[in-house]
Amino acid sequence: MSVNIGAALARLLRLLPILLLAPPSAATQTGGPALPVEGPQAVSLWAMEFQRLRRPRVTPRDGAPDWFELGLSVIAEWNTIPLGGIQQRSSGRVLTTFDGELDLGRLFAESHAGKLAVVAQSMGAEDGGSLDSGDFQIYSNLESDENRDDVMELWYEQDFAASGARLKVGKVDANSEFAYVEVAGDFSHSSAGFSPSIVGFPSYPDAATSVNLFIDTLSPWEGTTATLGYGLYDGSLAVDGVRTGRLGPSTFLSSDRSDDLLHLLQWEIIADRGQTEKTRVTLGAFRHTGQFERFDGGTDHGTEGLFATWEHSVRRPDLPRGHIHFFAQYGWADDRVSPISEHAAAGLVFDGPLEHRPDDRAGIYASLADLSDAAGAGFASNELAIDAYYRLRWSERFWVQPEVQLIVDPSGSETISDALVLGLRIAAEF
Repeated sequence: MSVNIGAALARLLRLLPILLLAPPSAATQTGGPALPVEGPQAVSLWAMEFQRLRRPRVTPRDGAPDWFELGLSVIAEWNTIPLGGIQQRSSGRVLTTFDGELDLGRLFAESHAGKLAVVAQSMGAEDGGSLDSGDFQIYSNLESDENRDDVMELWYEQDFAASGARLKVGKVDANSEFAYVEVAGDFSHSSAGFSPSIVGFPSYPDAATSVNLFIDTLSPWEGTTATLGYGLYDGSLAVDGVRTGRLGPSTFLSSDRSDDLLHLLQWEIIADRGQTEKTRVTLGAFRHTGQFERFDGGTDHGTEGLFATWEHSVRRPDLPRGHIHFFAQYGWADDRVSPISEHAAAGLVFDGPLEHRPDDRAGIYASLADLSDAAGAGFASNELAIDAYYRLRWSERFWVQPEVQLIVDPSGSETISDALVLGLRIAAEF
């Protein structure tokens, strides 16, 4: 499918006022009890969701320092393919993550000091997964093609409150800052994390050295806030095959192994209506400087594309602490070099789907990868993935998540049957 970049961006911009400033839904007009609030000021819905979804934390023990946080999580996953795909069999994987964050401002009682963070991960080599299903989008976001024990992230972050700016330097998972959808973090499918049309995006398991700058900007719509973000990332992986997840800054900017870079630009707009309703929209673009082979045999010096996200959360009137979350993703890339020319996805997440289990979550997600139609690409059709899960939270530290996925036309191939994937995840978070 051929898309004009300017036309696509114009369509997205025209939609922003509708998405951000639409009147409150019926669910938010029905009233109902307010969410419990601790402290003198109300905590916004999005702040609570960010803490709960993106970086789960347990309550610090009495006497623990407030300037240092440690986290440990272990996720074990088992999948089986009873129908379709390349091979019907079972596979499993385990991801162990250790993270620590040092707040220098609190430690030294200095408001201008920043934060230091480290994330270490251990994962095993894949022996199944998408190798069995044959899908292009990768149905499990825990897959790794080799055994890894890496320092996934190591960065320093500095807030400049007076100027509304934030600087983050070091080894960073780009998906922690760009192209993410907050409420989609529970899904196993990889595309729920970010649009797979972003070429060379440095995320799990290969984060990369980077410089990131975020500046608060004026918003064109009343009642919204806006932030402009830019990231410069080591782009050595996409073309030159350098596993940046194993490295520090040795290949950043230039080296004898690679001088490729990835530029990311993102405009984030948030409409916050307190604890009852919130909308977040991002519009982004990327530019990779590598030398890419085109499907027709030629070469391109660099490639670029667009990405966008939308998410909207409303409080459930029947569940004071629960919400309904809607979200969508879009991505566009040059189909002469990118296997995915366009990506479109949407999903729905429920807090407390069962009345007697308010801490559980359930969701459904559909992701369409429009595979390249360029001469020489070799795709016969497009790939559609549908993912549904139910997360049963046993306690603050343990959860279990059964999941079912249907992959239609895996890899756009005429020879691979539609695949049914059943999955189960069990996790412990400390």
